[in-house]
Amino acid sequence: MDGQKLTAIDARRVAREVTARIFEENMFGASDPAPRGTLRGIDVLPTSRVTQKLSRALQTILTSRGALPDLLRPQTFFEKLTMAKFFAPVPMPSPADKLAVGQYVPAELHDTISVIPPVWSGRTQITKDLLDQLSLPKGVYYAKSNSGSGTNDMFEIPPTDQNLERLARFSENWLTQKHGERAGEWWYDLIRPQNMIEPDLAVNPGESLSDWKFHTGGGNVLALQLDLDRGAAHRQLMFERDFTFIPEKMFFQTGEPVEKPARYDEIVEIVEAIAKPFEFARVDLYLVGDKIYLGEITLAPIGGQRLPISEKLDHLMGARWKSDFFD
Repeated sequence: MDGQKLTAIDARRVAREVTARIFEENMFGASDPAPRGTLRGIDVLPTSRVTQKLSRALQTILTSRGALPDLLRPQTFFEKLTMAKFFAPVPMPSPADKLAVGQYVPAELHDTISVIPPVWSGRTQITKDLLDQLSLPKGVYYAKSNSGSGTNDMFEIPPTDQNLERLARFSENWLTQKHGERAGEWWYDLIRPQNMIEPDLAVNPGESLSDWKFHTGGGNVLALQLDLDRGAAHRQLMFERDFTFIPEKMFFQTGEPVEKPARYDEIVEIVEAIAKPFEFARVDLYLVGDKIYLGEITLAPIGGQRLPISEKLDHLMGARWKSDFFD
């Protein structure tokens, strides 16, 4: 069929055909029970919901690239992420829980990498009364939800009236919001929602920390995404596993490459040890002085709904992603 004549109706039809064939032929082990200690999207979501999300992914590719891919034989990063999101086993409890992510750090690495210790967590709003009770030292802090992405609000102690109004409003919403529902991120529904407060790790208070985000597939680093200066001139640099700079755009504007960190090779080994149980995981780190902190484990960057801007990068990361699940 001519790619220019394909429509959303074709994407929905193909999604139904793909879903039916996967279960009929037991592709990706879909008709087998989930491995012990894991769950898959197909174990949690109704089949109609999975089909709907596959259709949406196909429409995203169609709109951007003008053709529908073969999701039964996924080739690119986005295609493989789409299939892993619903059919690959994910270790439980949910690794997306920011308060419990430390359990996925292997025991032999406990002296090498740390999780960010919250100064408070609980199932209440963050209010002036709560902050008064905590008696936190002056400085910068971050309020977050343990069970959702994009929940991050910086405030200072002592807080301003504007800080307090925003914290109360955001934190109330975080406890009731269905995180990831629109994107089909089923693992968020398995987390008991809590609010949390983390200390600022930056050397200069309030300064944006560099985010070292390692995309892994089959337990191996596919690419490093380094986010710099989020609060000002946000740049997103991409690197090969060996830190060779990739002058392509992932989701945002790129920039000039930076120097390789002194402990980079060790960091890659740490990331791949953490990623070993997962078909896909983006392992997010912060490097502060000589310390390494695990920020979170992300199972679907931007909900698995956005194509990399660079088609070349999409194919490059897809080619790097090799595993028994896809082979």
